[in-house]
Amino acid sequence: MKPLKIVFLWHQHQPYYKMNDKFVLPWTRLHGVKDYFDLPEILHEFPKIKQTFNLVPSLLTQIDDYISGDTLDRVQELTLIKAEELTNEQKREILNLFFMCNKERMIDPYPRYFELYDLSRDKASAVSNFSDNEWRDLQVWYNLTWFGPYSKMNSTVHRIFTKKRDFTEAEKRIVLDEHIDVLKRIIPQHKRLMELDQIEVSCTPFYHPIIPLLCDSKSARESHPELPMPDPIFSYPGDAHKQIDDGLEYYRSVFGKKTNGMWPSEGSVSDAALDIFAGKGLKWVATDEEVLINSLNGDFKDVEKFFPHKYKNKNGDEIAILFRDHFLSDRIGFTYSQWNPKDAAADFIYHLKNIRNEIINVHGEEALQYAAVPVILDGENCWEFYENNGVPFLRELYGRISRDKELKTVTCSEAVKKIDSRYAQELSHIQAGSWINGDFNIWIGHEDDRKAWSMLGKARKAFEEQKEKLDKDTYNKAFEALMIAEGSDWFWWYGPEHNAENKQDFDTLFRYYIEKVYNYLQTDVPANVNIPITKQTHFQVLTYPSEHISPNIDGIAKADEWGNAGLYNAKGAMSAMHQVGEVFTALYYGMDNEHLYFRFDIAKDKEGLVTEFTILEPVQINFKIVKNGFSYFGNCSSLCSIQFAVADTVELAISRDIFNQYFDNGVLKVNCKVKTVNDENEIVYPAQGDIELIF
Repeated sequence: MKPLKIVFLWHQHQPYYKMNDKFVLPWTRLHGVKDYFDLPEILHEFPKIKQTFNLVPSLLTQIDDYISGDTLDRVQELTLIKAEELTNEQKREILNLFFMCNKERMIDPYPRYFELYDLSRDKASAVSNFSDNEWRDLQVWYNLTWFGPYSKMNSTVHRIFTKKRDFTEAEKRIVLDEHIDVLKRIIPQHKRLMELDQIEVSCTPFYHPIIPLLCDSKSARESHPELPMPDPIFSYPGDAHKQIDDGLEYYRSVFGKKTNGMWPSEGSVSDAALDIFAGKGLKWVATDEEVLINSLNGDFKDVEKFFPHKYKNKNGDEIAILFRDHFLSDRIGFTYSQWNPKDAAADFIYHLKNIRNEIINVHGEEALQYAAVPVILDGENCWEFYENNGVPFLRELYGRISRDKELKTVTCSEAVKKIDSRYAQELSHIQAGSWINGDFNIWIGHEDDRKAWSMLGKARKAFEEQKEKLDKDTYNKAFEALMIAEGSDWFWWYGPEHNAENKQDFDTLFRYYIEKVYNYLQTDVPANVNIPITKQTHFQVLTYPSEHISPNIDGIAKADEWGNAGLYNAKGAMSAMHQVGEVFTALYYGMDNEHLYFRFDIAKDKEGLVTEFTILEPVQINFKIVKNGFSYFGNCSSLCSIQFAVADTVELAISRDIFNQYFDNGVLKVNCKVKTVNDENEIVYPAQGDIELIF
């Protein structure tokens, strides 16, 4: 019996947060303590499980800075201030920063932390009335809650968790010291697992740029021919070479050997990018299945994505490509956090067994020795949505795979050792694209993205024109600033697709490094570099109705009917993670004297799409809406006068009668969730918690 091979690749990445010798944001340290140590640590319990970890050089350099003590982040600085010495301004800053984590998993389980969270809702009162003990406990708890399940087993950390409250200044400093101790163990831990032949470690280009866009920004038009371009066009393939070379050299300096493969930033590939990767002697890269589908122009069989492909250019350079299964990857990234761990693991295994059977049915069992299912996702962002940081789920999943003779995990390098053109046709061309929708729209598709690319292009041109005049040290510093500005993360946060409390910090960091380039060139800084690129730094997720509405339920969105409605902006709720297939964009809602009204805007007409709308409180009702009808079930006695329509949008009216008893002083609160389901995926909005609508 031949097993189906599974390739897990965890991508560990943070953008370069340093500005003026400080880290603007704390995520490198906090995810280091919660995820970068813990995710590999669990493998010691499951020696049969093999995995690949992709470590971005710009992440590792920041970890080094934390360990050396050369650089602090703002949360560290605020934590180190004695509670009795905090100014009111610092107290307000703490209230803004020290609850930035998943409430359900990282605040609610700890009574003292939740108490402080609850009291802090009235920020003015907290600033005026919190005691020194309360401020100190908050300083400790925010840092304490980021310890992962394994790192918190440390006896000192466990002791402080057990104390729960009334912490001392000494205990506060100990928590920060223990953070650094965890960071110190990350690289040695990876090296040990490599020695045990259980993991492979790969890397990306140094500052995580979109390599195809560095080579030529016009590559974005391969998927969208009419896409507007920045002015000037960015086309510096030499920069792509340097980002890759610097990444490879840094990896060699850390691990003492050359990496076999790279996860290109955001899974972004093109012919030009692959030519560079292959020319460096790399054995493999990986991207998303959508890129393969687009590249084969309809000559695609579904099982083909489960076989590594060989890319060979006209010069004879070769490299293997793994194509990510985005259904299974997104199940871990977005879906299973809300499931019972045993059910989630069973579902994952069920889909793997179906893939195995599908491959055998199409090609025979012999093909399994060449097949591999790549499961690739960020290795930090999803776990705070899981119970106990995902450990119960991973234990269940790894245990089942370890015991199953039909399944086997391998590293990326092991997966590409055997490639057979009978199952995976050799590629000489690939359509440029990324792991998000097979294109580059996230990074260059919005007007603000293009403004940023234009700003970068002009700075790059200024450097090119004056580089011969620079001494070696200044040349290197200016070029380094350009390399940082080429990182993908700044462009990720432009436009409306993603939202976060600190969204504006990414724009500030990008323009900071552009300004540094001109300063090193001793050239006047263009005026626009000092002006935020995007005027809208925060996209409001939820607004309330301004007046009663009485729309005609016909499935046609009319502005005059819904103009006074409340709005849940699903796109504005997206953050550091992006799920393939997100189609629900907005929920409009309101009421009159007879009905509650809901409108669900869907971005794409997906065949077979089911929209599930679940009211959780004050009554429980679940609606399933399809193109030609709907069904519902719930605990209310009756639902009279229900209306629905599906056309350009989905509209629903529910009798107000069943809610009348739940109005409090004329106000009704309805807690709900939305889910879209089709053959490709199942997506819940919001990913964690629920939506509270106020009527």
